[in-house]
Amino acid sequence: MNFLKPNSLYNDILFAFAPMVRENTPMKHKVLCIDDETHNLEALERLLRKQYEVETATSGPEALEKLKNNSFSLIISDQKMPEMTGVEFFMLAKQEQPEAIRVLLTGYTDLESVINAINQGQIYRYITKPWEPEEFLSVVKQAIEVHEMKGLIAKQNKELMKANDELKSLDKLKTDFMLLVNHELKTPLTAIFSFSQLLSEESLSPEQKLYVEKISKNTHRLQDLIKDTLLITKIQTDQKMNTKEEIELKRLLNEQWALIESEHKNKNITLEKDNDSPFPQKVNQKSLEIIFKKCLHNCFVHGKSNSTVKVSMSDSHDSWSLTFTNELIKDLEKSPEALLTAFSTDKEILNHSGGAGLGLAVIQAIVNLFSGSIDIKTQNKMFSIQITFPKS
Repeated sequence: MNFLKPNSLYNDILFAFAPMVRENTPMKHKVLCIDDETHNLEALERLLRKQYEVETATSGPEALEKLKNNSFSLIISDQKMPEMTGVEFFMLAKQEQPEAIRVLLTGYTDLESVINAINQGQIYRYITKPWEPEEFLSVVKQAIEVHEMKGLIAKQNKELMKANDELKSLDKLKTDFMLLVNHELKTPLTAIFSFSQLLSEESLSPEQKLYVEKISKNTHRLQDLIKDTLLITKIQTDQKMNTKEEIELKRLLNEQWALIESEHKNKNITLEKDNDSPFPQKVNQKSLEIIFKKCLHNCFVHGKSNSTVKVSMSDSHDSWSLTFTNELIKDLEKSPEALLTAFSTDKEILNHSGGAGLGLAVIQAIVNLFSGSIDIKTQNKMFSIQITFPKS
């Protein structure tokens, strides 16, 4: 009977799979043992060689030479040696390989030097002679685990720093992109809008007038989208948006209501305020103007005609809040989270019949800037948004 014998193909297969085997096999940690008594070194090597790759040295200077050519996870050194004590060696070893864990072998009479070494951060643990093999291996295992943990933390810190640098780069890229949008889109849009206005003043057929109206309407929509996109970036980057001054909220509300109402007179929506007190607060006027404008705009655009918009203001010891409530034309299909997310899409947007949903996202950006909170509630076509700011 002929048996299959190893041949060149068999060897080729072994050679091909060898890197995979090596890659999946964890590398042994390297341990350096230093003692001037050779029988102690032999005992240490026998005890550790099954689990670790062991190097030995009979003196501090010899061990320092090994540190220059090898990387060790753990260094174990005897305290009493003729040329250099263990503590003296560790002071130099710490400079050569600071990431290596250091364990000192010592007798009971050397405890004072051990205490000094621990206090100076030179060693992780000490083991007294004579040692128990199980206790010794337990200390070594713990030391290796500490080395692995330190390596993991160092790796994660490096990855975190890399991620932070990438975020800074992305933030700069975003800012540069917004500047590009500001220049490259707003300029031609202004020209389109201006020429459409000039065309509307000409003698046009009904069909031509319809075309011009559509151009003008969609130009306005695109301008609003660009403005809101740039505004979110400005809120996140402009330090001036974070300054505060005392403002009468009622006065600001009345001013913004008058502006919004004049643009939507056909809807016949009325304002209801909870009281007529000035209600002063220390806020950023520009930020609050944006909040009033965006909230009231949503009330008119999505609100039912001949309805009422109720604006409530409340004050407590550590915070104050604004609440806008109105009746909607139809129930909202978005969740509160989606409403507050910039560029969230729904079927209306995909059908090009709605906006990009940036109004509430702008408000969210302002609220985040001042460590505030937003609470949105919808029920039976009633929409309510409460914006709360801390006083601190």
